[in-house]
Amino acid sequence: MWRVVFLPLLLSACAAQDRGDVTIIGHGGSGLEGEHPMNSRMALITGLELGMDGVELDVQLTADSVLVAYHAEDLRELTDCIGKINAHTWEELRSCPHTKTLEPYPIVRLDSILSEAAARFPQADFTLDCKLFAAGEWWPYLETFSGALAKLAEQPELKGRLLVECQVVDFLRLVKNKSSSVPVFLYVTAFEGGIDTDATRGFDGITIDNKLITAEQVAEARKRGLAVTIFGVGGALGHSDALGKNPDRLQTDAPNSFAR
Repeated sequence: MWRVVFLPLLLSACAAQDRGDVTIIGHGGSGLEGEHPMNSRMALITGLELGMDGVELDVQLTADSVLVAYHAEDLRELTDCIGKINAHTWEELRSCPHTKTLEPYPIVRLDSILSEAAARFPQADFTLDCKLFAAGEWWPYLETFSGALAKLAEQPELKGRLLVECQVVDFLRLVKNKSSSVPVFLYVTAFEGGIDTDATRGFDGITIDNKLITAEQVAEARKRGLAVTIFGVGGALGHSDALGKNPDRLQTDAPNSFAR
């Protein structure tokens, strides 16, 4: 009898989940459950090879205004170097590969990895989660960071394929002023207040943890003209719960679940 009960569950677990009309994004490339460190070249390429509609990566700015993919505030989390990304030049960071993994993975430049990915996967888009850790003065840092993003968005192969998300309203406004065609999403830590009209005026959407939003709130955000990205999702049950809320975009930690 148990075979009759569990066989449909086993078959559904092996089959790719139905994404419906939701855009599926590989979190950090191939997600927390992937075999490569998030934000590494291999994680980003692998996520796209699995058939994701796009990938999300964390973005920081070096001391010489190069955009790179890295999450933490301090380099010591994943490398043998110390300090903020913004305190080092790109040349210095080339000597700071990820060493807390079975094999070293170099920190990647955005212009390089995105150009490669754009050429290989012409339908994919790229979500840039901007992490703001300034080593110097705040406003000049924001100006330089947003300017570097605007320059990146002008690359022919990336036009219309970038989305920027961040927790800092002032930064998103700078990005929007410099690159009006690039969608910007406010990364919120609570729905109530997170979609305040003043805070999100002129923005295109919000990014929020799946645990912090309901289907009704997704619908409410849409009524206010905001698209919704949900993250913090992995596994069949988590995906079913998130997809049931009908978001516009879902950042998955298990891209294999949607592999084509």
